[in-house]
Amino acid sequence: MSQVDRHIRFKALAFSTLAVSLLPVLIAATVADPVQLAGAYFGWAVALYLLAAAGTLVAALTFGRGEPMRSAWLLLSASYLVLLPALLRMGPKAAGLYAAAQRVSWVLPSAMAVTSLFLLARAWRATGLDGTSRATRVATRLLALLAAVVLAGPDLVERLPAALGGDVMAAGDVVTDLLDGSLFVVAAPVLHAALLLKGGLMAWPWALLTASLAAWLGYDAIGLYGAAAGLDPRALRVVEEVMRTMATAFVFSAGVAQRWVMTDEVRVAPTAAAPWPARPRTP
Repeated sequence: MSQVDRHIRFKALAFSTLAVSLLPVLIAATVADPVQLAGAYFGWAVALYLLAAAGTLVAALTFGRGEPMRSAWLLLSASYLVLLPALLRMGPKAAGLYAAAQRVSWVLPSAMAVTSLFLLARAWRATGLDGTSRATRVATRLLALLAAVVLAGPDLVERLPAALGGDVMAAGDVVTDLLDGSLFVVAAPVLHAALLLKGGLMAWPWALLTASLAAWLGYDAIGLYGAAAGLDPRALRVVEEVMRTMATAFVFSAGVAQRWVMTDEVRVAPTAAAPWPARPRTP
């Protein structure tokens, strides 16, 4: 199979993920009642978190016991599973599936995701495949930070005074905004370095992970930007769910892409395809 042919299946995976991300629009178009729509989005959210956990678990099981990459992907998988108890406890809300109180419950999974991405990035650097200079990495992080500020900064600025005043809900918002931004800053330099290795496939897991992180930042931003754009509450709800679907579906795809890169199904030289020095295996 040629290098171009190998990239086709990854491109198909990415485009399929984008198509799935539009399903909340279809749900809203077929469900007019706001209470029923909240219930539909509740079930959809549960399915999405399970999907994200399953995709990252697939990536983890590609690696053997004791390998660093297995632990990193398992931690990312767990970060989605721990979101479920709070979601199930609250149930669907007609005025919005994710009340402010639930944002507090996002602190732990966000911290777990940051730790996982840090471990993934460290494993990447350990391969010696990162040929970028320190100055380039710093510049990439600054650009990623700028993007994170544009997306999550307004919400952070709005909620910070209340958080400093002791508002627990606002504090949860501030912490999750900071953690989501840090995820993007950690992932961006690795994606840039992987893209410089022309023709290789290792950029795909990082590209899909970065797309997921960008979608989460978009979710954080849509409240303020959507209101500024004049979106009504129903339209805002739909856009939020599109961003949530995109974020979770892309992390699922990243796990699948990692599996494809590391297994014998994608037969390329290890230095050209495998983003981490680990022996592929079938769980």
